[in-house]
Amino acid sequence: MRTIVISDIHGYYRTFVALLSRVSYDPTGDRLILLGDYVDGGPAALEVVRLVQQMARNPNVYAIGGNHDDMFLDWLDGKDYRLSPYTNPKNGGQQTIKSFCPTLIDDTETREYIKKNYVSEITFLRSLPNFFEDNHHIYVHAGIDPKQNDWKQTSHKDFRWIRGRFHGYQSKLNITKTIIFGHEACARLHKDEMNFNPWFGDQRVGIDGGIKFGKVMNALIICENGEYHTKSIASCDDK
Repeated sequence: MRTIVISDIHGYYRTFVALLSRVSYDPTGDRLILLGDYVDGGPAALEVVRLVQQMARNPNVYAIGGNHDDMFLDWLDGKDYRLSPYTNPKNGGQQTIKSFCPTLIDDTETREYIKKNYVSEITFLRSLPNFFEDNHHIYVHAGIDPKQNDWKQTSHKDFRWIRGRFHGYQSKLNITKTIIFGHEACARLHKDEMNFNPWFGDQRVGIDGGIKFGKVMNALIICENGEYHTKSIASCDDK
């Protein structure tokens, strides 16, 4: 059984579907792990959430949550971010709101419309766990707190938001497994603004191809013998 890992889909439904096709994803023979950020940026957040929700009914599909999923839920609950509001263009929240509610009204009515008409989808997003673990890997959206003696004591916020304190940590991590994460665009990890290929560091693999910034969506393929392969695809979605 192959394990296919994809992160940071960000509302790019057609790109996500095309990437699954490019890796010849087989729902009956492959394990699929999705690392969160299903919304914000692309034009089809609702379609992505519905597809992931449907796929997650397969026992070989594991979906965890990301920081942008939290941002959407917080906005729905009236808990917006003061310094970086959800509808700030760099966050991509406006595209998500339009996907769920094409005829925009005021914020209060829009929130109520979404919560009333998409109960199943919102409940699904609220239920997403912070990590998945197997014999050789830990799968998270952003990372773990490297200073915790037990990585599972990482806070909800750090599982979904941590950046440099995790992937820039210079000492050996207090774990024996490799951590696969998204969240931080690979170009920043490579320190090369043109390189959005998956980043392979010490005990860490970053796979966010920066589709939210118009770059690519990556898939990391883990073979039964432990070898890693990668596939990438540029955006197929019209904004």
